Amino acid sequence: MATAALSRDSLIFLDPDDLKIVHVNAAAQKQLGDAKSVLRSGIEVKQILAYLAKNGEFTDGDPVSAVRTALAAISSGKHTELPGFRMGKTLFLWHCDTGPGNTIALVLRDDGRAQELVKALADHKTFIQHLIDVLPAPIYLKNRENVVTRCNGAFAALFGLETKAVTGKQLAEIAPESLAQTIRDHEAPLQKEEGEVRDEISFVLDDVERTALFAAATLKGPSGAIAGTIGSLIDVTSLKQAQAEVAEASERLTGLLETAPIGVGISCRDSGEFKFFNSTFSQMLGLENDKKPSDSVLLSERYRKKSLEDMDALGELQDVEIRLRRPEMADARWLKTSLEPLSFEGEEAVLWWTSDITKQKHAARELQNKANNDELTGLANRARFMQKLEQCESVLRGTDTPAAIFILDLDGFKVLNDTQGHAAGDWVLVETGKRLKRAGRRAEEVARLGGDEFTLLFLNKGREKEMNEIADAILAEMTKPFIWEGHDCGISASIGFSVFEGGGCDMNEQLRRADKAMYEAKAAGKAQYCLYSAALEPDLYSNET
Repeated sequence: MATAALSRDSLIFLDPDDLKIVHVNAAAQKQLGDAKSVLRSGIEVKQILAYLAKNGEFTDGDPVSAVRTALAAISSGKHTELPGFRMGKTLFLWHCDTGPGNTIALVLRDDGRAQELVKALADHKTFIQHLIDVLPAPIYLKNRENVVTRCNGAFAALFGLETKAVTGKQLAEIAPESLAQTIRDHEAPLQKEEGEVRDEISFVLDDVERTALFAAATLKGPSGAIAGTIGSLIDVTSLKQAQAEVAEASERLTGLLETAPIGVGISCRDSGEFKFFNSTFSQMLGLENDKKPSDSVLLSERYRKKSLEDMDALGELQDVEIRLRRPEMADARWLKTSLEPLSFEGEEAVLWWTSDITKQKHAARELQNKANNDELTGLANRARFMQKLEQCESVLRGTDTPAAIFILDLDGFKVLNDTQGHAAGDWVLVETGKRLKRAGRRAEEVARLGGDEFTLLFLNKGREKEMNEIADAILAEMTKPFIWEGHDCGISASIGFSVFEGGGCDMNEQLRRADKAMYEAKAAGKAQYCLYSAALEPDLYSNET
């Protein structure tokens, strides 16, 4: 009864034993409103037929014969068309069929409305055909017998045919058997129950291996029953080939990056987390054991922000030198890196090109050391010491800061070289450098001027009293025996120094004065020191008070 209530058709259900009305739905009551006196439960079908013969008109013109024919057909309980009849201006077509619960169903249709439905359905089919024609994807409609009832030009062109050569044929007649069978297998569940299916399928067409995206859905008729399927078949062979080529190129690029001697990394701009890095980059930064490494291993938050701002302003940031020392690293590393903005996996990212310049840094430092330091003793050389004097002169000028310059010359060094050889002489020079560093640890600079001559510079470490104490300490160090291969080398030192205030100093003049005092110490018997005073050069100061 619920089905009858929801049906759009006019339905009358009869008891199969006595052919009495069991139920009349609302549609029948509305269409046959004039016959409502005989459309009640318990009324026999004979009374309905008699009413129709008396108040209506059967289409065959003989009401008695029409009633007999209708009664016999209804009594059989089988699907049978019944004689049509007219009520007023409305022509009704009807048939009997098996109803629910072993009832007999009388199904009535308004012929005029039926014609309107037929026309509407035809218009609907025309609209559907126009719709699928304008779609670029290959579309087809199939009935339950797997016959293509409609398709667009794109579907027909897939098989090199015209649309009219495809419609009305089974798919196996126009497509390769393997493709037709694959589509039948996919559509089989859709013929039984409403649903849809999507898949990527492969097939051979014109001796070419092809790939297509297949999609199909259940197609329902006006009554709601399953009428067939609607599907599409999009050839993506070229796309798959392009994807394969891109994947191959990406694999080659990844392989090249992995074996590249330069480190390559890609980090998320917002979080700084690395999304990709090659093995060289990982080894440089020591990322092997980091689960989610980020660019914080390279840049502090403040410097990272500044670097990104500079990168945005310049378009890229070139040759940034970074000193890296992680806990697991035995020694610090120097890295040179460049940053570029990049879009990676749909996010804003930063591309890092990084090279290890630790060796170059060490080499440059070594060259700098050779340029500024004495190769044998490691002390500052003459060039560096003179540069230091110039810097100090600028700093001290106009102040009363005390300063002092010491010059030391080894006694007996020439004899040592002549008797023991240069190896012994070199050892003495190195040992002298060590002793001067100990005794003159408060010195601004300790240098070897050349040969066996050394110098020390003191700034703001005291005046004459303090410098005399330092001279005593240096002399004490230098009077200790120099033992080379079990023999005393017989080395001592003569020391001269000049103490002055920086206000009006001339460093070259003070160096000359210290040298003058050193020669005075040597002339006085060696192994002693001498403080420069005006009395050492009476000719220079004869006109002074």
